[in-house]
Amino acid sequence: MSKVFVEYAIKPEYREPFLIYMQQWQHREGRLELLEGTDQKGLYVEIWNGVSYEEYTHLKQVRLQGKQGDLQPDWEAWVEGGLRKLHMWHFAAVSSSKKGL
Repeated sequence: MSKVFVEYAIKPEYREPFLIYMQQWQHREGRLELLEGTDQKGLYVEIWNGVSYEEYTHLKQVRLQGKQGDLQPDWEAWVEGGLRKLHMWHFAAVSSSKKGL
């Protein structure tokens, strides 16, 4: 089992289009969960479940390239601080090589 975490803050003026866009993604991708900080309004974390490392590298490349026509929003404009403030990580389950642990 693997997960991808994406973390960023969305500028207040882009909150509504962002939420509409992410809702569409959630309907298309059943493995996406979107969370907003309760003590930091506008701070978001995406949790993608069951994403292979190859899928992750593709997702990261597409996301960090910025706007891709009508398919991708202008993340550079939406994210506080631009794309350099959009962070992505891929995690895989840890398994022990020793039996009984």
